[in-house]
Amino acid sequence: MIKLLHVIAIGALVSSALYAYTIKYETTLETEQLQKIKAKAQRERDAIAVLKAEWQFLNRPDRLQALADRHLDLQPFNVLQTVRASDLPNRGPKVDEIGRKLADLGLGLPTETPKDRKTQGITTPGGRP
Repeated sequence: MIKLLHVIAIGALVSSALYAYTIKYETTLETEQLQKIKAKAQRERDAIAVLKAEWQFLNRPDRLQALADRHLDLQPFNVLQTVRASDLPNRGPKVDEIGRKLADLGLGLPTETPKDRKTQGITTPGGRP
C-alpha cells in the first residue's frame, strides 16, 4: 500500500513538473510574440513620424506658392470678376429630350382617360358616362 502511495506521489511530482515546464514554455513563447508585436508597432510609429515630417515639408505655404507660380498660369484677382447673386441669370426650364421629341410628333398631348370622362360628364356612344 505504501509503494502505491509512493508511486502516486512521484507521478504527481513528475506531472506537476511537466505542467510547470509547459506553462514556462508557453509564457516564453507569448513573451516573444509580444516583443515582436511591440517592435512592429514601434516600426509603424517611426514610419508614421517620417510620413508626417515629409508632409510638413511638402505642405509649407512658401513651397506651395513657388510651385503654383512656376507651374500654374494664375492671374491676380480682379475686382470686376466678382458677381452678385442677383446678377446671375435664372436657371432655364428643365428640358426633357424624349418629351420634346414626342411633342414634335404630336404624341406628347395628354390623352383622355375614363376617369376624365366621368369628371367632365362626357358620355360614350353606348350612353354610359
